[in-house]
Amino acid sequence: MNIKFAAMLTGLAMAASLGMTGGAAASADPARVSTPDLVARTASVTPLAMQFFCAKNKSECASNRSGGSQVTMTPNLMAVLKQVNVHVNRAIRPQRDVADVWEVNPASGDCEDYVLTKRSTLIRQGVSAGALRIAYTHTRRGEPHAVLVVKTSEGDYVLDNLNNSVKTLRASGYTIRSMSTANPNRWIAG
Repeated sequence: MNIKFAAMLTGLAMAASLGMTGGAAASADPARVSTPDLVARTASVTPLAMQFFCAKNKSECASNRSGGSQVTMTPNLMAVLKQVNVHVNRAIRPQRDVADVWEVNPASGDCEDYVLTKRSTLIRQGVSAGALRIAYTHTRRGEPHAVLVVKTSEGDYVLDNLNNSVKTLRASGYTIRSMSTANPNRWIAG
């Protein structure tokens, strides 16, 4: 067995064991959970495809960017969010991944590719990277789905490839299952 293959198997085994541990902690009785357990319960494993993306695209995932974990909502910011959402939704042709590889600016891709492209575009337009969160939810049909959440002074807003409107999280109808923090390499449970 070659070293790269062995390392990949080890990483997958670690991710699986962390996932199983997180599930056990999440199903624990909240009344009997002590404070240290509560912290562990809210942690989430960063998706493996995101880990690979960040390893390959370090500048897209830099956690030491300037800016806060929330932006001030202004009419100008809302206009930028709407413009970017529509532009990216039209620029990428929807296509399910054969292999779960996340990319910025692909010709075709799935929901994570839309999210990463919107995130990258907004950062280039001056929106704080720390306010842009990658979030997992489910569609109305129950399918796993990723959206971009923008943390603002007026609440959380969702940019979605299934809808050209920018909506508040509440108006979107989505329930967040897991989401990146201000550092896209760290995730929390919804």
